[in-house]
Amino acid sequence: MIFILGAWAVFAGIVALLGYSFSFPFEFSQSLDEIPFHRWQIVRVSVFLTFGYLAIRHFLFGKEKMFPIQFLDIYLKFLGGSGLVIYYQQGITEYWEYAALGFFLVAALLSHFLSRPEYKKIFFKR
Repeated sequence: MIFILGAWAVFAGIVALLGYSFSFPFEFSQSLDEIPFHRWQIVRVSVFLTFGYLAIRHFLFGKEKMFPIQFLDIYLKFLGGSGLVIYYQQGITEYWEYAALGFFLVAALLSHFLSRPEYKKIFFKR
């Protein structure tokens, strides 16, 4: 799942640099102006909260190393949580929007378990 999310993110980033929009999961549009405002807000708030959390964590715990899967786990949790709040605030009722958000909540749950110390041994030889 991490590979699929990573591949989608690289593709969406390249397409955005070319002036098009590719929203999750498979919504293609001709300009970046067609991305709904609530989706912009979710990403923006998630980045701010993730940065704030990591800054406070660095201040409290010093130079404790983090694996990329831990960063992804933190970001996906903030994405899901802020998404639910923003959808509620803006009165989003479309099933498709909640299905996409549900995917990220499931990804957050899976990344939570994959970022545990016993699973890190799978990815790295020591």
